[in-house]
Amino acid sequence: MPLKPRLQIRLYDNNLTTPTLIEELTDRVGSLIFGTALNGGFKVCTFTLATTIGQAWLWLSKEGKRGYHFNRITIHEDLTLIWEGRIMQVELLVQSGERSMRVTAMGYWSACRDQLYSDDTGGHTDWTGGSGHEIDDIIKEMLTRECPDINTDQSNIAAGSRDLAGINLSDNAYPQTRINELTQLSDSDGAIWFFAIWDDRKPYLFKRDASTIDWYVWLKDLGNLSLQQSALEVRNAVIPYIGNSAGTVQTDATSLLLYPRREVKFTVPTGTNSNTQADAAASHAREEALPRQTQAFNITGRIYRTTGATGGRLEEAEKWRVRAGDVVRIQDLVPTTAASPSLDDVRTFFVMETDYNADNDTLSLQPDRRKRSLSAVVAKLRAKEML
Repeated sequence: MPLKPRLQIRLYDNNLTTPTLIEELTDRVGSLIFGTALNGGFKVCTFTLATTIGQAWLWLSKEGKRGYHFNRITIHEDLTLIWEGRIMQVELLVQSGERSMRVTAMGYWSACRDQLYSDDTGGHTDWTGGSGHEIDDIIKEMLTRECPDINTDQSNIAAGSRDLAGINLSDNAYPQTRINELTQLSDSDGAIWFFAIWDDRKPYLFKRDASTIDWYVWLKDLGNLSLQQSALEVRNAVIPYIGNSAGTVQTDATSLLLYPRREVKFTVPTGTNSNTQADAAASHAREEALPRQTQAFNITGRIYRTTGATGGRLEEAEKWRVRAGDVVRIQDLVPTTAASPSLDDVRTFFVMETDYNADNDTLSLQPDRRKRSLSAVVAKLRAKEML
């Protein structure tokens, strides 16, 4: 079926400096689904494309020709970029004489898994010595050295305050893997870090902020809602580990007054200094100290955002504009006493993941904090490394 009005999908070549538009695909696209996530930014986009054999031939790699793999795909709403990424998989489908392509594209976070990084490589910084090695310094070097598809504009990478000197990054690993590890370490203020590649392939490093509500939704516009709070993963005593060596346990005093003492190991990178270990463990103790809302929900009706300054009027907006990192409030779950935005695991959520289905105009939101158990963390990071 045709795309929703105002959404356009376009195919470009793989020249990111001076991209050339190859084709406007909008009228031939169906089954369009795209999303965002943290860490990462633009996630996966899939769609089908009505085609002839001749057209399909251009997309496929054959006889020394590259096809359209790694070409750029964009989704726009008028002049506003909604999603961008690169083509990673194409599939020719022939069913009952009808021909189509199934295309899978991934955001440029996937480009952080192209080349390997080691601080033992010539010209790279030895992070085990010296001082003044904050998280932003490490990430900037990895992007500059090993991620040529990422925009060189690093002005949106926020500065850290905790010196990570001592961390050992000598083993070859993808920058994506390292970034996932580094953003688990927190900072001297206990903040939660996130990383994303957004518009024009620009990298962002930022701390979670729920001081402003980006989106408002009412219960009648939800396709489903399950507010599940489980205590299975509550952990209020976190022990940082490097290999088999334990650091100083960090606890959450409030949780210990309410619930039994529940301990968990948390693995930090080799060479992580004691201050950084304490930051990471204390941050995770706070995040895991209480039963958290983990259930995704769908928005099938309307969603609203404020216009102008704080307290401005609400106006309906397109659901596809919601991104990971936004803050959503279910407005009629909020009593009149709850005026200040805060993450409460019941009505106000920091969005960790979105998926928009253009066929049925449905937005799926994952309102989540960090996954709590170590096994869940590893599984989540592994899944993100596949993007």
